Amino acid sequence: MATNLHWVKQAFDREIHITENGVEVGRLHRAVFDRDVDAALHKTQLRFDVTGFLINTVNIHDLAADNRIVGTITFHFGKRAELTLENGNIYTWKRQNILMRQWIMIREGVTDADDKEVVNYSLTRQFFVQEGDMQADLDSPEADIVMLAGLFIRQYFQRRRRIAAGGAVAAFGV
Repeated sequence: MATNLHWVKQAFDREIHITENGVEVGRLHRAVFDRDVDAALHKTQLRFDVTGFLINTVNIHDLAADNRIVGTITFHFGKRAELTLENGNIYTWKRQNILMRQWIMIREGVTDADDKEVVNYSLTRQFFVQEGDMQADLDSPEADIVMLAGLFIRQYFQRRRRIAAGGAVAAFGV
């Protein structure tokens, strides 16, 4: 069963709103001085707990199940990330272009031929408002976790890019 969702992030806002057929069904929220992100989609409630200094990893906690860790995200060189769920399923996050206007989550198979693209994301508008679409072809209880993780990873990389650009401006006066 395919799921089509829409997401919106206003300029200077730390919250992303997720809608389905015009009705809000989820959100991602990051507090001002916090690296962690609280997320919800349908009945799934998660916290993305960012740990580490230079090389970050993320533990994903299920808030509805006593903060049980249901997955981890590992970041790799070249703007790539891997989501490993507690059941052993592995999903790879990949950007489709350098501007990060399109990205995907791929369920890893035994061989490369067995890999399956399960969530496709697109950024449809970017100026004062970032917004885009998510299409998921994943009929399992972990679908909401995978969709939220893919959106979280993109925002993580965007935030790191802005921090690096700010550091370059401060260091070189560019």
